Amino acid sequence: MNYSVLEVPDFPLHARLRLEPVGTRPLAVYTGGGKKARLAHLNAAATAAGLRPGMSGVQALGLCPGLLLRPAHETAEQEANALLLAAAWRLSPRVEATGPGLCTAALGGRDPTELRRDTTEARLALDAQGLPVRIGVGPTPGVARFAAWRAAPECWVEDAPAFLAPLPLGLLELAETEATLFESLGLHTCGDLARLPQASLSQRLGERGARLWALANGRDRRPLQTATPPTRHHAGYELEHPAETLEPLLFLLRRFVDRLAGELAPAGLVAAGLTLVLRLEDDTRHEREFRLPQPTARAEALFKVLEQYLGALHLPSPVAGLELELLPAAAAPRQEGLFESALRDPHQFFDTLARVAAVLGEGRVGTPARLASHRPDAFGLGPPPAAIPEHRPAPAPPAVGPLLRRFRPPRPATVELEDGVPARVLCAAAPAAGAVRTARGPWRRDGEWWDAAAWAREEWDVELAPGGLYRLVHTPAGWFLEGAYD
Repeated sequence: MNYSVLEVPDFPLHARLRLEPVGTRPLAVYTGGGKKARLAHLNAAATAAGLRPGMSGVQALGLCPGLLLRPAHETAEQEANALLLAAAWRLSPRVEATGPGLCTAALGGRDPTELRRDTTEARLALDAQGLPVRIGVGPTPGVARFAAWRAAPECWVEDAPAFLAPLPLGLLELAETEATLFESLGLHTCGDLARLPQASLSQRLGERGARLWALANGRDRRPLQTATPPTRHHAGYELEHPAETLEPLLFLLRRFVDRLAGELAPAGLVAAGLTLVLRLEDDTRHEREFRLPQPTARAEALFKVLEQYLGALHLPSPVAGLELELLPAAAAPRQEGLFESALRDPHQFFDTLARVAAVLGEGRVGTPARLASHRPDAFGLGPPPAAIPEHRPAPAPPAVGPLLRRFRPPRPATVELEDGVPARVLCAAAPAAGAVRTARGPWRRDGEWWDAAAWAREEWDVELAPGGLYRLVHTPAGWFLEGAYD
């Protein structure tokens, strides 16, 4: 069985930079506090300015006044560790969170060609997320760990003894007394230690000696403490300085979406919705839940929903923190019918609808559907379906009598009454004008009296002297010619 180790060098630095970009400015992450603060991890700009790990904060600021000094950020490191584990789960379901910025995966049963491809893809994806990773693959967890130390950026070990022989003993993380002992014996490399009898080391150092000998020979066999995949796909961050513009929020949300989508894919899940929470500087919260037109694990589609919403959002106060949660669902493949037509990209289609709605206004874009009402032509707008089923007309009774050709919209008309009955009609838009020869009616209908949108109408069927049979309608808005009979 092979093992793979993914390691992020200078992990506290890259975890911080992933959520706090500084561009070309020098930045250093320090340890300790006060006068004991010491530089531990530096970006390229800080190294180019002549700074080195171990310098005091005062000394570093004296050499580089523009230096950004930052402590390690626990939340940023947790977020980066979660991203690293999500990448490792793409390689194997058995993954161990070995340490900060370090994880180990058991690769038993993987096809070598597919494994190399997936390893490279995982490395490139992490690098695009701001985590430059080194990956080592070897026959044991220890060999894979040392291979990650030598990786540039990948190292695949086949002959473990030959690979380990020239490595310095310092890689074994020796205690001070152990390092002094081996130095006095003239042992400097793993190969020197591997040539010693295992029994001698065990007699001198006990179980620790046997462990060091096994590491130096590439024979360490330890069980992995397998990490459990998350059941809640959540990310959050408290901003050190409240954000007043959209760019820093979108930067963070893109990082969150990429990581959370990466957690869904290995588990065979998709996101059915998102929940966004913005914590404002005035101690209020803005929360919004999004239901997706089609469940997906594509980070681009998920981020587009958030970007579209935030682009039109106006808040009363700057944003001091944010949270994002994906609502997972099982990925259920759907087989389309032979005569059904599905959208090629539902998310792009609904994004286009959102852009149109931003121009025309909410409630003015959608698919018309009849409402459960006796009001003529009552309809509403709803979201269009992802697939259009085969058209099957409902059975209708045979037509009896003349057919009414409705005018949409109804055309305004002027009507003269005699004893409450239409006597003359004038409608220039039809055109229809003349004395009424015959009138039948009225037929009165109304509804929704309990609502402000209550409606009432009075219908008449009239025959004009010049010719023509029409439907007249009287509403609170006036008289209208609603249609003509064939």
